[in-house]
Amino acid sequence: MYDPDTLPTEDEINKADKPLNKPFRLPKGSSKKFGVYVKDGDKTKKVTFGDPNMEIRRDDPKARANFRSRHSCDTATDKTSARYWSCRMWSKGTSVSEVTKDFNVLSPILKADSESKVIWGWAYVSMDKGERSMDHSGEWVAPETLVKATTNFMLKSRTAKVNHDGPKEGDIVGSLPVTKDLAEALGIQSDREGWIVGVVASDETLKKVQSGELTSFSIGGRALKRSL
Repeated sequence: MYDPDTLPTEDEINKADKPLNKPFRLPKGSSKKFGVYVKDGDKTKKVTFGDPNMEIRRDDPKARANFRSRHSCDTATDKTSARYWSCRMWSKGTSVSEVTKDFNVLSPILKADSESKVIWGWAYVSMDKGERSMDHSGEWVAPETLVKATTNFMLKSRTAKVNHDGPKEGDIVGSLPVTKDLAEALGIQSDREGWIVGVVASDETLKKVQSGELTSFSIGGRALKRSL
């Protein structure tokens, strides 16, 4: 769990820049499919919307027309409502992937070595080219906070699982938290700040990585956080 002293105050959160009006996908298991930050008066509000079990068939003219008629999309103008954003997803034009691309997780697996069975890649990206990299939940961990969390994790756990579930599938044997200051001190040039890991995985997991079934890392855990 993160040290409460490292967390931002409520005043700092309200003053911080948020990526407004940019929908993002919520993680599997969420009650809704998407989320988006919007301005509601002087405050920033997180709106969640969309049935996670429903396919968006916006390229099907009949399905699109039926959805927009049922939800009276022609009169949906309130950006603080779930209806407005659901209608946006069901409008003709830009694809859902393009609408949510600013929140794609930048944690790709970069190398999987058959001999050592070590899988390398970014476990989490906090900053990309000077911009915050939001995760699937629309949340963000600052580089300095990530360093403390990952150090604690390496000291006490180092366990790797597939999709955060089931039995242990491997051990994290390589850990490099990357901040701007650390990269400069080590003479490393990187457009990103975050956490690079090396995971010794089972034969089955390694095959899934090499076949392209598993393509990225993800981190999970408990944290103290403040509502936006």
